Amino acid sequence: MTTGLFISILGALSAITVSIIGAWLANKNSIILQTRKLKEEHYVAYIEALHNLAGENNKESTRKYVFARDKLLLIASENVIKAMLEFEEEAVGKQNDKHDDYLTELIKTIRKDLKLKDKHFPKIYLKKS
Repeated sequence: MTTGLFISILGALSAITVSIIGAWLANKNSIILQTRKLKEEHYVAYIEALHNLAGENNKESTRKYVFARDKLLLIASENVIKAMLEFEEEAVGKQNDKHDDYLTELIKTIRKDLKLKDKHFPKIYLKKS
């Protein structure tokens, strides 16, 4: 085998390997971005349903909240699900001074799952219009 043929074969194999690795990385990044966008959409829908539930607390707003919540169970991180369940158990529909603490923790956990950086996130609350 001549040196030129060996170099050509080695160059072709290198090009194929680089192409395969590039395609794999592009696909992986695409999946990560699509998952992040899906999470963001579901989190926004959940917050919207929670807002409507707090403001209107009727059968339709409850139905929308439960639907948004159930979709989150499929896509949210384990930490978000734990924070959501704790918020529901301790704060939803109850008048206590811890409601805002649980809500703030839930939102902080959602933001962390979306890779948003928070250094001094304020205590938040649901505001009725």
